[in-house]
Amino acid sequence: MAPDNVERAIESLKDGSFALVYDADGREEECDFFLAAEFCKSEHIRTMRKEGGGLIFLMVRPDIRDKLGLPFLQDLYPGMNHRYPVIDTLIPDDIPYDTKSSFSISINHRRTFTGITDNDRALTVQDFALTAMETADLDYADAIQLFGERFRTPGHVPICLGSDRILENRFGHTELSCALSTMAGLSGVTVGCEIMGDNGRAMPKASVMEYARQNGIPFLEGKQIIDAWSAWEGEWKRTYRPPDQTDTEPSELDKGLISFPNRGGVRVMATGVFDILHPGHLSFLSQAKRLGDELVVVVARDSTVRRQKRKPINNERARREMVESLGIVDLALLGYEADPLRIVKELGPDMIVLGYDQEPETAQLESQLRERGIGSKVKRLRKRQGDIDCTTRIISRIKEEEC
Repeated sequence: MAPDNVERAIESLKDGSFALVYDADGREEECDFFLAAEFCKSEHIRTMRKEGGGLIFLMVRPDIRDKLGLPFLQDLYPGMNHRYPVIDTLIPDDIPYDTKSSFSISINHRRTFTGITDNDRALTVQDFALTAMETADLDYADAIQLFGERFRTPGHVPICLGSDRILENRFGHTELSCALSTMAGLSGVTVGCEIMGDNGRAMPKASVMEYARQNGIPFLEGKQIIDAWSAWEGEWKRTYRPPDQTDTEPSELDKGLISFPNRGGVRVMATGVFDILHPGHLSFLSQAKRLGDELVVVVARDSTVRRQKRKPINNERARREMVESLGIVDLALLGYEADPLRIVKELGPDMIVLGYDQEPETAQLESQLRERGIGSKVKRLRKRQGDIDCTTRIISRIKEEEC
């Protein structure tokens, strides 16, 4: 059973009322209004507009995202760079609290006028949730047809999309609201708004708690929702499976960000994080280059690094650019988040090299490659003998110097 304050928030959403949620220390450190979108009325928009003051936006569960084919804007922008070069300069690769923006398209209901009034936005919000419920049993083509009949873009209500595995690899207000709505047995769509203060910053948590007390609104912190969600064993969590992105995730090649090299003899592929380039990296890549005629380096994605090691110091775009600048590297590109072997299939290397401490074991990787019909050889390279040979040691030394 969920803690009492989580239960109170769930009951409030089911009653068509607000809950107030603080995400976490060290993240956005903001409090948001949460409301089940299917119950949204003009007065709710007014409350968020006047007493919240932040952006009023929809938060959407991943199965609804999939059904309606809603894209992450961050995934769309790179494909526009040839026509609009400014897109390349605006890549959101320095978000201080996350690795990826959850923003999707913005919408207006087709029956709205400007779309910005309280009445217009309430109509857009409420009917989006009702449409999401209505499309649950429709096939993909019928679902997006119905969605297009009722809404247009751009509009005045932005949509934020929940991550595939709710509250497992991203812990923002979007995921928190999706979890709360789902545990309440509601649509999986909420509407929210950040609460701003009068000093140019977000309203402090203590002030929001007092506002919640005075207005009889449940207040809770993200960790409480995360713990309740972890213990919850409802049907949605048991049955939802993210779509297989193996064949749908666009690569940097697809986006036109890099050019595929013409094969120049024996192709060797190396992989790694390359967060802080050091002599160990140079030794690894130099050894790899000597084994063939062409060296292709696959740089790990930020999400992969966070999941397996730690938050990277440099973002994936910067790490790829640093590796590509090395004269011994013929091509550097980012791997895939969903399927790490897909890039191997595309590049078709004659040999894959592993660092002295890289996983998996050589025999294990060879077995995985054979299962996918990939005939690349695998070779483990030797460790460089020297003082600075790994990023972890460099970070530790920096911390020691700071103390």
